[in-house]
Amino acid sequence: MRKHKQIGWGKTHSSTSICYTNKEFTEDLRLKSKFGIPIGMGRSYGDSSISSQGVYIEVESEKKISINSNEMFAICDANVSIGDLERAAIEKGFFPPTVPGTEFVSIGGAIASNIHGKSHHYSGAFGDSVIELELLTSANQQISLSPKDETSRYFWATIGGMGLTGLITKAKIKLNKIETSYVLVEEKRAKNLSELLDLVKLFDNKYLFTVAWIDLSGKYFGRGIVSGGNHAKITELNAKNRSNPFKIKKPRRFTIPNLVPSWVINSLFIRIFNFIWFIKPLQKGPIPIRKFLHPLDSVRNWNNIYGRKGLIQFQFQIPFKEEHFINDLLLVLKQNKVSSFLGVLKKFGESDQSLLGFPTPGWTLAIDFPAKRTELIPIFQNISKDIANLGGKVYLTKDAILLKEDFKNMYKESEEWKKIKNEIDPFNYWSSDQGLRLGLC
Repeated sequence: MRKHKQIGWGKTHSSTSICYTNKEFTEDLRLKSKFGIPIGMGRSYGDSSISSQGVYIEVESEKKISINSNEMFAICDANVSIGDLERAAIEKGFFPPTVPGTEFVSIGGAIASNIHGKSHHYSGAFGDSVIELELLTSANQQISLSPKDETSRYFWATIGGMGLTGLITKAKIKLNKIETSYVLVEEKRAKNLSELLDLVKLFDNKYLFTVAWIDLSGKYFGRGIVSGGNHAKITELNAKNRSNPFKIKKPRRFTIPNLVPSWVINSLFIRIFNFIWFIKPLQKGPIPIRKFLHPLDSVRNWNNIYGRKGLIQFQFQIPFKEEHFINDLLLVLKQNKVSSFLGVLKKFGESDQSLLGFPTPGWTLAIDFPAKRTELIPIFQNISKDIANLGGKVYLTKDAILLKEDFKNMYKESEEWKKIKNEIDPFNYWSSDQGLRLGLC
């Protein structure tokens, strides 16, 4: 038990309460605290991991990771980080099929958010990699859930369930065989949105990993850079790296202190940054896997660059054949002088069976803007309505502003999810500020 201040990665929401571990959780604690929410490494952006009216529950364990090389899976405690799993797997010649853009996400958090990565078009979301998980329920029972047996309803409600079905304590994760700890990378520039979308499609057919950076500043033409990569084969490395193909290189890191004035992030600064980023030398050839998959991790506390008031990240998905919406959005961003230097565009593959899962076939775009620009919130809420009308969604792990009615229009299976939550959590104990805001608990 400890006093804990939980802060969303966007720094727009926080709450101070008591944090208990799974080993301290009892029915008496449930009765006394009334509400609780599981927490991991604090990388969800808005209020999905904030419980203003309750307590926090975290996993206490030795952070064990066990690799089964014959059957190609890992069993790990839920407080193990994605980075820890990656390194343990690489040492044995394996790698997880799906990882997010940062390694600083717990396995429990990856499951609760059903995270996606640069490989979604090929490997799906994280839930597709989960063979089994263990869940601590509000009745203080430890249960095992699987995607294909009689517990599958609870399993798929927990995958992407934002921690609102219980505390994930352990998981069995699929692994893929690799030959090296490098990715063979290719990058190409696109001078407008049409070229950018075509390049992403082309790269998806060639590469396991694909991502596009899009310039959300200046003329807002949608120019950008597409990056693609496959796990490098040992024959594709030079002699030096071939001698130690599973070497895990630590990226150089520097920290942004929590002292950056909010006025630093303005449209001119972002426009200059985006210009430099667009003309930078393109990467080609093998590079360390962590450098390619987790580029922002080289900047500790990069969220501090937005100042003390933080940032709002708005990530949405729209179906294929609705690409016109991205062009329309670029015009809205230009009219309202919304500049972002972390614009990320990807193409999603097939969806899974998770009831609150975000990735479905189509395009996804992530946009950052300073939280101090409160006049933008109703504008992005109107954008959310348009997204819902197109059959798209907003990503709950990054959401801070979505309205209840728009959420219901986006997540058609949320009512079924609520029925399952009532079964697995009849006390309605697991609750977050986002869950209350969206009517999930």
